[in-house]
Amino acid sequence: MKFFLIFPVITIFTLVFCTEKQESHKIPLSYIGEYAISVPEPSGLDLTYEEDGFWTVSDETSTIYKLDGDGNVVRTLKIEGIDFEGVTVIDEARLAIVLEREREVVIVDTSGTVLNRTKLPFKGKRNKGLEGITYNPQNGHFYILNEKDPCLLIELNEELEVLKVDTLRLSKDVSGIYLDVENNFLWILSDEDQLIIKTDLDGKLIEKMNISIIQPEGITIDKEGNRLYIVSDRNETLSVFEFQ
Repeated sequence: MKFFLIFPVITIFTLVFCTEKQESHKIPLSYIGEYAISVPEPSGLDLTYEEDGFWTVSDETSTIYKLDGDGNVVRTLKIEGIDFEGVTVIDEARLAIVLEREREVVIVDTSGTVLNRTKLPFKGKRNKGLEGITYNPQNGHFYILNEKDPCLLIELNEELEVLKVDTLRLSKDVSGIYLDVENNFLWILSDEDQLIIKTDLDGKLIEKMNISIIQPEGITIDKEGNRLYIVSDRNETLSVFEFQ
């Protein structure tokens, strides 16, 4: 896929492996660059089904955005609701998003028609609710994060019914999630701790790494497992890393 122009001056991120008492291994990532995207306060990220661009959402405008490979907005979807915080691709025609304050999951098609929406039975402060969502095409299940107080990993079935809830004690908060279907790993972000966290499907730690990205709130990986992408809410940028 195409990539948009790198800024003339690039901030180099220092990737520092977090030491843990248990045995862990360094995540083999190298930094490629940082790119501007034309979305206010992007939160959540996934590659399009064809991997020729990206889907993201804005918690400021409560809009779903489709970006091309140059980071330009090529489509916007407006649906009822506020505080959009995560997005995932289901198939070539459907997306799922989460709304933080209402603890709501919404399924839409790529024209913006709402197909299903369900409020999850979780309570808490309005700004500490649902933060990320990812989809497993092998069984139709969704994995969703609750940001903090407590940090939760929530598994839903195709009907958006809660199957399982695990408490995460890996960071101060959680802000983005991606499922590696081939290897059954979850890649989770922490905004406050500026971390990439790799876990199993029960949220048990495999490894973690510090990143120098302010407010990382969306993460995705290409299907070949070559590149990892992170979106920054504060800086409205997309950072690209390559697996070594």
